[in-house]
Amino acid sequence: MRARAWVMAAALLASSAGAAGAHHSFAVFFDTDKLETVQGVVKDFQFSNPHGVLTFVSDRGGHEALWKAETNAPVILRRLGWSRDSLKPGDKVTVEGWAARDGTNYMRMRRVLRADGTPVGLPLETPGGQK
Repeated sequence: MRARAWVMAAALLASSAGAAGAHHSFAVFFDTDKLETVQGVVKDFQFSNPHGVLTFVSDRGGHEALWKAETNAPVILRRLGWSRDSLKPGDKVTVEGWAARDGTNYMRMRRVLRADGTPVGLPLETPGGQK
């Protein structure tokens, strides 16, 4: 009976370690010292776990570029005034966020402004609490 308990405990520990390892560190992917601001048009907004994702198209110098901005989970977004319908395809937005370390068109969203300058919800913080 005791050996069975050890095997069960080991299996539980091994499975939880894999789940914890699957969640990535903010600092590995994003540069907390580099805020990027990009204007564009919303293509899609996924209000889903583990992170929401805003996909938008920007036009810099006549060249369209597809961008993605990772957000917090819906439970946190709701506390900050967001909803599933906060952003819709076609909405013109200005997105501010921490730039991806690899230089791709990917960021961790900090705040979003509508075309008229009004904010969508409250600004988000980095996991370390930095704004």
